[in-house]
Amino acid sequence: MERRVKIVTTLGPAVNPSADSEGRLRELISAGADMVRINAAHGAVSDRAKLVQAVREAAKAVGKRVPILLDLQGLKIRTGVLAEAGKPVPFARGATVRLVPSPVVTTTEEIGVNYDKLLQVVEPGSRVLISDGLIEVLIEEVRSDHAIGTVSRGGLLLGRQGVTLPGAPITGGALTDADKEDVKFAVEHELDYLGLSFISDASDLTLTRDVARAANPRVRIPGIISKIERPQALANLREIAESSDGIMVARGDLGVQLPPERVPRAQKEIIGIANQLGIPVITATQMLESMINQPVATRAETSDVANAVWDGTDAVMLSAESAVGKYPIEAVQTMDRIIIEVEKDGPVRSASSQISPVIEDTGARFSDAVARAAFALSDQTPAELLVVFSKSGASVRHIAKYRPGQPIIAAVDTEETARRINLVWGVESVVVPVETDPDALFRKTGKLIVEAGLAKEGAYALIVGSLPMTNESGRTNLVHFRRLGD
Repeated sequence: MERRVKIVTTLGPAVNPSADSEGRLRELISAGADMVRINAAHGAVSDRAKLVQAVREAAKAVGKRVPILLDLQGLKIRTGVLAEAGKPVPFARGATVRLVPSPVVTTTEEIGVNYDKLLQVVEPGSRVLISDGLIEVLIEEVRSDHAIGTVSRGGLLLGRQGVTLPGAPITGGALTDADKEDVKFAVEHELDYLGLSFISDASDLTLTRDVARAANPRVRIPGIISKIERPQALANLREIAESSDGIMVARGDLGVQLPPERVPRAQKEIIGIANQLGIPVITATQMLESMINQPVATRAETSDVANAVWDGTDAVMLSAESAVGKYPIEAVQTMDRIIIEVEKDGPVRSASSQISPVIEDTGARFSDAVARAAFALSDQTPAELLVVFSKSGASVRHIAKYRPGQPIIAAVDTEETARRINLVWGVESVVVPVETDPDALFRKTGKLIVEAGLAKEGAYALIVGSLPMTNESGRTNLVHFRRLGD
């Protein structure tokens, strides 16, 4: 494995499988996309279902397991559509504009906002930030059916852009009625992860899981990736992280909810907590923003991606760069090269990743102790890879948390778990049915690893698992050395 940190790509018109028979999508995955993100804020449900199928077919053609993240909208306040699709509307500094609490068509004189309580939460002097704060409007007057404002920071406005109202008394939003339908869609199509937007505390995750289980109690529900976008979420970060299957540093909305200068510190704090708990963390938003329109990244963007890797992130994410940009493949390739360069000196081990969290569950404490022991042995022996047997993926995350120098191979018994675990730092996966005879299981797994090209026959493997081999998770108690093929 050349690269340990994973790459998440957002899909959109720039990679449209219906337009080129999936060739572009296969190219994106071949270039290095490890997980794809589908934004529920855009596109029809029917198109989304086709996109899910296209991703799976493209991943199979490339020979790669690619998890799918459906990013829920939450109470995402957005502007209206454009009169001419794809033709942005210019707003000059000092211009007067009407803000209407309905998603009407955007013009140079009027901006529609899909929030019916808009006029109740703004007042003269309020700031309205649009498109991650690129455009700013200062409210001058609030009338019965619209507000009047002055553009204090101008720019080009695309359709359905995010709107932030700093200081406005907005509550709720973690799971709207539209989100509940999207959760059902995710369960129906067996998607791997849900991105939960605008959460405030861990209760939002409980609600989402309840909706998912009610949609179909017989299937495994998607993992939940909590997007840290609000100051409230940052204040409740540890509680949220402990209840999450992953965390996203959502710097776009976080950067307009907080003063921009606070975002770098928040990024390090979020990544640090995730590293300490051993859950995957994704750093997102504007990582290679200039590559939306040009084929090379700026030096500052290159440093941004590199610093996220040095911070300890599990994955970095492309948003508009791969969704609507002109150079989605080049953006993935650029990220790939940056990460490989940073990792040339070995795995990045943040201080937080080496801290053992306080664990109350006895089984989990044993699992973490075994993981720490395996990590220490991997540094002190000629082991060339770590093979971790796991039902849920928890044992794999415990190992990956310590950032070992050797590749981590997750040996799991379902394709579903194999896909999901591929988000985690440094992990590749193979699928092998549970065997009660550990010797037979180890031989079979070694053969699969060699056939997959993940190691050579005769390589020394450090094996982590459980005795006896069972269909239950949370029973890690074994560390064993073996040469693949023996």
